[in-house]
Amino acid sequence: MLNPLRLLSEYKTLNEEVLGLNRRNLEFIKKLNPPIYRKYVDNKLLCKRLFKKHKIPTPKTIKVIRSVTTLEKIDWNSLPRSFVVKPARGTHGRGILVLFGKRKNTVEWIGADGKIYTPSLLKEHLTNILNGYYSMGGVKDFAYFEERIKVHPVLKPYTYKGIPDIRVIVYRKIPIMAMLRLPTRRSRGTANLHAGAVSVGIDLRYGITTHAIVLKEVDLLSDRYDVVSVHPDYPYLKLSGLKIPYWNEILELAIKAQKASKMGYVGVDITIDRERGPLVIEVNARPGLGIQVANAAGLLERINAVYKRKVKTTARAIEIAKTLFGGEIEEEVEAITGKQILGLVENVVLYAPDDVKLFRKKAPLEYKKRFVKLAEIPVKAKIDTGALYSSVDYNVALKLGYWELMELQDIFKESYKDIEQARKRFEEVKTAYEGRFKTIIGFKLVRSGSANVIRPIIEIPTLIRGELRKIIYTVADRSHLLYPVIIGRRDLKGYLVDPSMKLIRRK
Repeated sequence: MLNPLRLLSEYKTLNEEVLGLNRRNLEFIKKLNPPIYRKYVDNKLLCKRLFKKHKIPTPKTIKVIRSVTTLEKIDWNSLPRSFVVKPARGTHGRGILVLFGKRKNTVEWIGADGKIYTPSLLKEHLTNILNGYYSMGGVKDFAYFEERIKVHPVLKPYTYKGIPDIRVIVYRKIPIMAMLRLPTRRSRGTANLHAGAVSVGIDLRYGITTHAIVLKEVDLLSDRYDVVSVHPDYPYLKLSGLKIPYWNEILELAIKAQKASKMGYVGVDITIDRERGPLVIEVNARPGLGIQVANAAGLLERINAVYKRKVKTTARAIEIAKTLFGGEIEEEVEAITGKQILGLVENVVLYAPDDVKLFRKKAPLEYKKRFVKLAEIPVKAKIDTGALYSSVDYNVALKLGYWELMELQDIFKESYKDIEQARKRFEEVKTAYEGRFKTIIGFKLVRSGSANVIRPIIEIPTLIRGELRKIIYTVADRSHLLYPVIIGRRDLKGYLVDPSMKLIRRK
């Protein structure tokens, strides 16, 4: 992983990892984003039509200003208390004006920069947009008014007056990198990195923020960034470790928007409305490269990782993205706490007891005919924080060499609704069998469903996440259940459990 303290200009020497400007333009934008499709996303109004056609949620358009004549006919009193003014062909956030409140009993709005905007000032700004002041190449442009998003409660404390957004880089249907962009006082409420917004890398698996940067200066060769740990305007807010709401939905929308654009390499900008959830703002055909610094990782390295992969479904694309480009947060948590993180299902290996002679000499012929003793058995184990004790399937234990369990077959069939009756039978079993076996270390009275049952206890060496532990298991008939092994709370000391972690991550 790259060091976030190194500058982007230094990254460019790492040709195998970092994507440079020229290579981005020649190998990806030119080849994968032909002009016939770029024209639809370079114009935000055309892009909105594209979203509507493909049923992609996006902020509502209030009014479109196509000429000075239309501008003169605006009924300013009809405009809402808050809205956003945007140029249709604007770049780098230029020309975007966020008006977040209206002065009482006036036709004046308060901008994110604290400035009061009267109709005359808004006309001046809109005229500049129409004249192409903010557009690519200075061509004539359109302006439009868009609804101002109600910021999601999770992100609102990190936002200075404007609207935060998430940019997801999608390469041929697979998300490969993402960042959260937070408006600041310096950026005047816009979420644009070049205007002074904060950019925070996002772990693709968990949707949790990692490293944060702000633009220090623009250089002819490369932009320079400062690494920050807290929000510039709210120094009490740490920027790493923030969980992004609707993370799966955001990745799905990014893929859907990329497919709708028909381009192969794009940056999809998504915001989260308090009531409507994730909304796609726009698709960028020339996404900037600062996202690499925010994630302390190179785009080229990630592109090479998925270059030959072909995906048929959105779910598969997200699975690949999470598997290949996630887990950094998990590693940091493990480093800080000293505890490994387990999912709800883990691949584990059960090992046979050491006493092989016991198996060879004393095992009954019935056992030898039915079972071949295995030295180890890999199984899927359910990590169950609701269970106190760990449990193993009777047949798995027999295959490992615990043949003495065969003498207790009748006990497995017994169950008692009455607790006193169960306790009496438990004492009888203990008197009859305790100390008789070498591989069975005791018995346990446990509640199974609505009944009380007696279970033998055995010890099995178990490999979990590269660590060999001796785990005490109760033995039960689990042949009708999905998982032959349960790891309970008593044996989860030293681990953290993440319910969102999928088994595919484990090798």
